[in-house]
Amino acid sequence: MQAKIDSIDFDNKNLIEKIKQLENINEINKTTLQEQIDKTNEISKTAHKKANYNEQYSQKNNITILNIPENREENETSLAKTVSEILKINTEVDLQTIDVVAMHRIPTKKGQIRPVIIKLRNNSVKSAIMRKRAPMKSNGYRLVDDVTKPNQGIINRLLLHPNIDSAWYFNGAVYGKTVAEERIKFDIYYNVNDVIENFRQYRRNGGSSQ
Repeated sequence: MQAKIDSIDFDNKNLIEKIKQLENINEINKTTLQEQIDKTNEISKTAHKKANYNEQYSQKNNITILNIPENREENETSLAKTVSEILKINTEVDLQTIDVVAMHRIPTKKGQIRPVIIKLRNNSVKSAIMRKRAPMKSNGYRLVDDVTKPNQGIINRLLLHPNIDSAWYFNGAVYGKTVAEERIKFDIYYNVNDVIENFRQYRRNGGSSQ
């Protein structure tokens, strides 16, 4: 009987050891799998950031104009003429055909006037027009940058944050101004609280503002 007990005990110990080995293998597999998931996630985020940057760069000379009335007989020629006249009256910019790469209306919500998007040949013409936002607005029109969806999403997020007073797009990037008058640059996937805290820590350590 004792011999049988010793034999069973020996087998038991072997089984326990094998189970421990299997558990260790499973833990290693889980760790490796999680590392692969984290790595893939990081690669995906990096790719998305680059794609957003490239898309925004391709739109850097674009302007969107809101509230330009449209009619059924409108075509590319008549639209270009209307836009040029509005800009000349309100911004004193004489928009030439050579300055425009493309111009057309873009979809919007049903019942609203479709905005006009203009792709300009260079940034100097765009800057001259964008500097006249105030007179355009006072006459019922709005000039806005052509911002990518991810960047617009950042702006919307910032505007909802209790520590952010204002948010805007400028020269390919998104910025926010805190209630403490701090001007901070943001990017997609950024945690707003972390960015503000890191910025303040950087300033406390003697760094200059972004």
